[in-house]
Amino acid sequence: MQRLTKNQLHDLKSLHHKKGREEQGRYLVEGNKMVEEALDSSFVEIDCVLHTESFDASTISSSIPLFHVSPTEMQRISTLKSPQEVIAVCRIPAFKSPKGNRILCLDGIQDPGNLGSMLRIADWFGISEVVLSKGSVDCYNPKTVQASMGSIFRTSVQYTELEVFLKQTNLPIYGAVLEGASIQDLVWPPEGILVIGSESTGISPSVMPLLHNRITIPRFGNAESLNAAIACGILCAKWSGI
Repeated sequence: MQRLTKNQLHDLKSLHHKKGREEQGRYLVEGNKMVEEALDSSFVEIDCVLHTESFDASTISSSIPLFHVSPTEMQRISTLKSPQEVIAVCRIPAFKSPKGNRILCLDGIQDPGNLGSMLRIADWFGISEVVLSKGSVDCYNPKTVQASMGSIFRTSVQYTELEVFLKQTNLPIYGAVLEGASIQDLVWPPEGILVIGSESTGISPSVMPLLHNRITIPRFGNAESLNAAIACGILCAKWSGI
């Protein structure tokens, strides 16, 4: 049974922060259900698993290094107020250029919970590729990983220069804006790219001219705007023919 060294414990704690995740190329996955989903995913490479004495480690493949940690150590490593009994340390995947024909592009999303929800929405509607602008929040932020409820393990998430990516694609590009064609009147193509902008400023000025179609969710009340994740859910549902 392996135990953590002081240096290893320090490195794991640094994964709470984006800089540490980028330097190590790793991120944390917490809790029994989330770890189980990570282990079952073809997208995820497990670096090691940390667990307390109460966890049944017999379910973990012998090829994955296991570390037994005390409750105090788990408290220090965990990002949760009430740590659970197991954490997986996963590798951040290498960049792969999106090649699908149905892609969700997120431009400047800043809220980690919103991003996690949007990954969950994409997963629900069978959109397996999500592209984010480089200014968006880190998808391996612990809050994003938790909010995705495992969808981050089934979705290819890539960061890139959005303007460059959109200029190179041959797919039709649809962008969600406040003033655009109603999605009720739109005939959605089976293939394409859907762009959703940031919670506060919407789609960035450099991306806006690249849209082929500007679309909007009709407003019937007096709300100023919709939460980005809610808008994403409505748009993906319409795109899926619901």
